[in-house]
Amino acid sequence: MRRKKLFFTILSILFLIILITYFAYTRSTEKDPLESQNSANRPIVVKTTPVIQGKLNPSLKLNGSVCSHKEIILIAKSPGTLVYLNARNGDRVKTGQMVAQIEEHNQHLMVDKANEQIVAARLALEKVEKDFSRIEMLYNQGVVSRTDFEEVEYLLQNAEVAYQVALQDHQLALKALEDTRIEAPITGQVVDCQVEAGQVVFAGTPLMTLVDDTQLKILATLTAEQLKLANVKQTAVFTTSVYPGKEFPCTVKSISSKANPANRSYAVELELAAGAAESLKPGMFGYLTINTPPVEGLVIPREALLSLDESGVGEVFVALEGQACKRMIKTGVGDNRSLTVFEGLKLGDKVVTMGQHLLKEGSLITEGE
Repeated sequence: MRRKKLFFTILSILFLIILITYFAYTRSTEKDPLESQNSANRPIVVKTTPVIQGKLNPSLKLNGSVCSHKEIILIAKSPGTLVYLNARNGDRVKTGQMVAQIEEHNQHLMVDKANEQIVAARLALEKVEKDFSRIEMLYNQGVVSRTDFEEVEYLLQNAEVAYQVALQDHQLALKALEDTRIEAPITGQVVDCQVEAGQVVFAGTPLMTLVDDTQLKILATLTAEQLKLANVKQTAVFTTSVYPGKEFPCTVKSISSKANPANRSYAVELELAAGAAESLKPGMFGYLTINTPPVEGLVIPREALLSLDESGVGEVFVALEGQACKRMIKTGVGDNRSLTVFEGLKLGDKVVTMGQHLLKEGSLITEGE
């Protein structure tokens, strides 16, 4: 009986402790309505920067890769066994140099057969021409009928066509024989030889890739914003970790007028100076700096931007009589820290550069240090 009484006493004490803790927590978390109202009306501390008239010296810093001006894949135009291969990866070749030879026995047979067909077609044509001359004379004398004359005339036309076809077949046979000899169409370097001597190839089989490494170019891409700064004939400098501290001058040669739909970027091609080929090789990666002229106008820091799309339209907050006012702006060129603005702001406007992401239209603000 005593144990049961003790148990209920302990249980009551625990219940009382839990009840007291609950009420204490509830009271501590209750907010004073007046205090909440004062908190809502309390200005948000922000930092602002005035819009100034300034000059920017923007420069484009891009990733770029070295490419050759010409890259040609040699393919087999005639089927057969590759009996000779005179080029390996890394070899240099000259224009007109024979780099491979396909077995030509069958092609020689085709040429011989075509020659025989020409002879036979020519003999047949000569015979029909003689017959036609004789029948034409008799027809003019009224000895043979018009039907006989037209029949011989038809045979003559067929013989002439057969002779022309034989000539064309001969040309095709000679071309097939010529195609067994693979020559380098450009002076350059072999970078990808895909066959071995003794291998059977078919028409269309890739043999090797040649690159003209005597003239090199840089390929890079531009964003829509960077596109505003780039122009054909601008000078630039290419650097690579392969040659630390060495700069390779180049010039903008072309800029794509259409964006790549996959990444919305614009291709730019730069031509390297003649001496670059002595050091650089196709496939090398590096960094490109394109020199751009200085730009004057209204300037704001990039950190003031709430958003900025590819067309240069963005949003900022402006401090106006203790309140935040959202402005739509149109931007121009810029550098890593600042942007020019040509619409939406005026000289002296204070743009919010810190705390703007806590604001909404009409928020009370105060400037902090």
